[in-house]
Amino acid sequence: MGSRIQKGELGSLINIHWFPLASQGNVYSMSKLCSPCGVNRILVASLKRRIYSCEYHQSNDKILRPIVKELLFTYIPNGAEIISIDAFNKQPHDEEFIIGITIIKPSGEGTVERYLNIYSETAGDGESGETSIETIAQNCLSMELTYTPYLLYHTLICDKEIGEEIVWLISGNDNQIHMIREDKQTHGYVESRIDKYFPELINLQALVLGISVYYYHGNKMRLTAISCECGLVKVSQVDVEGSRIIKEWVLRYDRPVSSIQIFSRYNSVVCDFIKTEGDGEKEDSPTLDILVVNAINSAIVFMDVLRTGMKIQINLPSMETSDCTLSSCVADINMDSVNEILLGTYSQEIFVFSYSSHNSSWILLDKRKFDAPVHSMCYLDLTGDGMKELVVLTQRGVYILQHDQRRVQHLLEERMKELTIRLSKSSSSRET
Repeated sequence: MGSRIQKGELGSLINIHWFPLASQGNVYSMSKLCSPCGVNRILVASLKRRIYSCEYHQSNDKILRPIVKELLFTYIPNGAEIISIDAFNKQPHDEEFIIGITIIKPSGEGTVERYLNIYSETAGDGESGETSIETIAQNCLSMELTYTPYLLYHTLICDKEIGEEIVWLISGNDNQIHMIREDKQTHGYVESRIDKYFPELINLQALVLGISVYYYHGNKMRLTAISCECGLVKVSQVDVEGSRIIKEWVLRYDRPVSSIQIFSRYNSVVCDFIKTEGDGEKEDSPTLDILVVNAINSAIVFMDVLRTGMKIQINLPSMETSDCTLSSCVADINMDSVNEILLGTYSQEIFVFSYSSHNSSWILLDKRKFDAPVHSMCYLDLTGDGMKELVVLTQRGVYILQHDQRRVQHLLEERMKELTIRLSKSSSSRET
């Protein structure tokens, strides 16, 4: 569709709620829980053990109200610090959530204890329980770690014998990535050899700050990208069925690479109830770009990696007021079916970049100031109205930003007119 909301995307987002944190979090402190049939929510952790959930519910007076509550997760002892949090649905179409939290706790004689706590409805007993988030917070399996954890990330593994399974990947200060998977016989979790499923993630010898895994071709192929504290960036194209690296690109920068994201350039939505000529025609491979976020220097986008490798790179325009980029988010923030890039900075700003197909470059579309450094961002339908909200975690609290409903209504009317014309032309061509 050609019409879209024009410049001022962040300016048109309305702050509908804000809540403070008891202590600051970090770049790994926020995760989203998307329900296939219920309410979406976010989880936010602060360093000093306190974890909050935020969701929206309609009250008796039919007003949509935010519900923010502190969750009392078990097995997080006094004095512990939360390093990272992540969560996922165990199955795509049910409500069985799995939540992972990594913690460190100083002990006697200058030593530190480190744990991965995994919370689920069935943790420890093998029996299904209630679906409430409070119940999940009470069911914990704890694994002691021999390394200090950093990023906690979940992704798929595909096995001919067991099918698809979601596993945890943890980057450690031992310069390795560790894979944690469920042991179905004991209903526990164990560390498993990573080389069998992720040959591209062995022998890195670097502290990994960011991981991005993208499956395509019916999960038969995979693109994996990692970014490291030393400036190393490694991108691998993998044959999943043969667990074989097909192509590999290694880049080295002189500053830490704080995050990396593989993303599809186009954000198309399939309408099953409307079919016109040309629908259903798909390319052999998706158009995938890779965002490389240098902490100090300009961020870089490598374009159409599956077809051109890492040959075409575009530097994002300089952000003169920024001194350090902490976080990134890829989202179709202006609803034009092309994804934008959002960068959150230590200088308390979010910058939005949009791809211009006319001159094949990324342009600075908008920016917005916040009250503190921007640690993390996510884009999801938190209010349940069919439109996604931008959630921003700063050093002090959490902002929930919603699109201006009047502008969205105007855009919807324009899209409906275009769709009507398109359907009319398609019907006329079939008749002739």
